Amino acid sequence: MIKSILIALILLATLTGPLTAADSCTPTGAERARWTMSDMLSLRTALEAYAQDNKAYPTVTGIDELRKQLEGKYMLVAPVRDAWGTPYRYERNGDGFRLVSAGADAKFDASAWSTAGRLKSLSDDAVMSEQGRWLFRSWSFE
Repeated sequence: MIKSILIALILLATLTGPLTAADSCTPTGAERARWTMSDMLSLRTALEAYAQDNKAYPTVTGIDELRKQLEGKYMLVAPVRDAWGTPYRYERNGDGFRLVSAGADAKFDASAWSTAGRLKSLSDDAVMSEQGRWLFRSWSFE
């Protein structure tokens, strides 16, 4: 009888353990924002190294092409999606570039990309842009 109860408890723990662990590991919005900004900073560093070697930022048509340009020499693995699962938007503009995360709502809104500052909503687009001067739009983690 005790052996049967122990086996039942082990089976129950085995079946419910992974569900409980997965539920407790869901990142918060602030954690997703930090992860995204960290990835964007890593991409920026790789883009700067690329530009140093090639005298220009990559000219590509999308984030997957950018990944191919950076991986191997400038990054081991280049992130292509923000922490909400939306592909980053990269564009070359003049002698600089713009890297954008759509944020929590997964909708890009180019109307505010040229305005620097702290964002109050995680649905706002975060931007790193180099056009002769650095422009940052990032989320506030408070």
